[in-house]
Amino acid sequence: MRQDELLVVRLGKGATIVRYVEESAAQVTVALGRNRQAKLPRDRVLAATGIVPADQPAVEQFRDQAQTLVGEIDLAEVWEVLGDDTEAVSLDELADVYWESPATSVQLVALALHLDGASDYFDYDREGYSVLSRHAVEEKQARRKAEAEKADAKSTVMESLSAGTVPDDMTPAQSTLLGQLRGYAIFGDDFGGSRAVRPLIEILPGPGDLQQHAFDLLVAAGVLSADEPLELIRAGIRTRFPEEVVAGARSVPLAELLSDPSRADLSHLDIFTIDDEGTDDRDDALSVEPIDDSDGFRLGVHIADTATLIEPGGDIDVEADRRMSTLYVPEGKIPMVPPELTRLVGSLDPGQDRLAISLLIEVGPSGDLGDWEVKSSVVRSRAALTYPEVDLALQNEGSDRHDTMKFLNAVATVWRSKREEAGAVNVDRPEMSVSLDSKGEVSVRVLDRSSPARTLVAELMILCNSVLADFTRKEGVPAMYRSQAAVDPAGLPSPEGPPENEADKAFHRYLLAKRLRPAELGTTPAHHPGLGVDAYIQTTSPLRRYLDLIMQRQITHYLAEAEPYYTIDALAPIAQRAEEELRELARLEDDRKRYWFLKYLLQNRIEGPGSATFQAVVLDKLPGRSALTELLEFPFRTRATLPQNLLPGQAVNLKLEGVDLWGRTAQFVHVPG
Repeated sequence: MRQDELLVVRLGKGATIVRYVEESAAQVTVALGRNRQAKLPRDRVLAATGIVPADQPAVEQFRDQAQTLVGEIDLAEVWEVLGDDTEAVSLDELADVYWESPATSVQLVALALHLDGASDYFDYDREGYSVLSRHAVEEKQARRKAEAEKADAKSTVMESLSAGTVPDDMTPAQSTLLGQLRGYAIFGDDFGGSRAVRPLIEILPGPGDLQQHAFDLLVAAGVLSADEPLELIRAGIRTRFPEEVVAGARSVPLAELLSDPSRADLSHLDIFTIDDEGTDDRDDALSVEPIDDSDGFRLGVHIADTATLIEPGGDIDVEADRRMSTLYVPEGKIPMVPPELTRLVGSLDPGQDRLAISLLIEVGPSGDLGDWEVKSSVVRSRAALTYPEVDLALQNEGSDRHDTMKFLNAVATVWRSKREEAGAVNVDRPEMSVSLDSKGEVSVRVLDRSSPARTLVAELMILCNSVLADFTRKEGVPAMYRSQAAVDPAGLPSPEGPPENEADKAFHRYLLAKRLRPAELGTTPAHHPGLGVDAYIQTTSPLRRYLDLIMQRQITHYLAEAEPYYTIDALAPIAQRAEEELRELARLEDDRKRYWFLKYLLQNRIEGPGSATFQAVVLDKLPGRSALTELLEFPFRTRATLPQNLLPGQAVNLKLEGVDLWGRTAQFVHVPG
């Protein structure tokens, strides 16, 4: 080889044309450009041209001639002639067979480049070019075709997305790529194919956050909704029930179960439910009846006997265990059990005979509690009342249900006083209800959890759960008990500020809630100071909470067989897993409510006619960070930068400057005055 002779060598990115500089016994030094050289093993030299160009334009001319010829080469006939049992051949031998005459330097270089970059028929090694088998050729061609389809899919899909559409009649490769883009838009870098799609997204103009950019592209193209429930998808929440679960719900033998002679027939009682408007999973009901030869009454708390409807370990039970709880999000309810089971056999709907577990408590005329009993029963609701209807009945002495509701309210008041004397802490924070109508419009209501009807129902459910906890404890029935560390209210401001001072009330609720430790779940009976009861289990929502279903199954089995269904060892892992999953479900509910509330603010207070200025109370303020505040119009907490002289507990005015739906944040600024 001569100084500056053109060579074809194999580099990391493939074969290329370089100039010869010098060589040793093992290496060849080549010039890669004007100021770059590389030392290569001798077997990386594929061809020596014998050409020493006069100048750089001559080099470029030679390279162009060779590249033009590369695309014209087809070695299929040569491969057929040689056959796959031929030993390795040299570049010169292949050139002679292909051109049927000695090859020129340009032809030789073009053949070397073709074999390195696009040959389906030969592989290079130190011995030369080996002939591939027919199977290997077919595999290589299939792989090359798939790569070409991928490249075409990338080009077509990204061009379509940049125009706000997706390709018509998509190929499998295009569908796969679109699925990868969707996965990245939802899961970001946690998505397994993120490294493949990030470079494609970077090319298109958009926000700096690539995941948000991918999301925006897919929304514009109609692949995703602008309001896609990303939190639910990421958490793997299932919105549909498997066919076998639905089939099982439709085949529950309700008539046979209702005819069980061991059940007490309480269908003659005036039983009614109290729920939010639109509730379709009524799993608790109440009744009041006078006690013969007494001036007292018998209070009935009747819980839908879901445990008897669901076979332990069956398809419905396994699915309910997997879901753990009904999920309530503004988009709608994602139930724990199939709607078919709730609607057809479970919900305590008016006029329908239903299975129940009934707690019957003797109550004196002043609301004091006496003896009680719990039994499996058959009940029939007479009415499905709403909280506003009960509030009206309490106010209206002419209402048919005024006396009943007045009595229940008295029982609830006595019970609440008893709990408070035992140290119960009642925060009673208003609850924000965010919902969507059929057109997707967002509406926001603030529910007063301290309204008479809501307080009445809440107190009677706490009563029922605490009584049943006493039942399991005294009978030695293994149970999952809720407990809580003691609360020290010393030093807290008075909870009763003047009616107009909502900021004081909100601040007091915040301070009180901060002192409350999270409730814990365990299999040992323990005091629950937050509720002011010695023991507490949850049983009153078996259609909506799996733990309630488990405890109901435990109690019903004990009532029927005089022995528990679950051992402590069986309940302990259920309790441990449930705590983690229920916290995650609560977080998901809060996240979706937050998203839709922020959208409500955007549409109604920034883009709409509503005021963007809010009264708020400062809840917490630490050096070096923005203050935590709570709006007084809505129980919504947000951070804002405040002047140094504003302290926790003080009222402030905040103005909504912007909403970031992707980041799930609102930007509030302090308004002086």
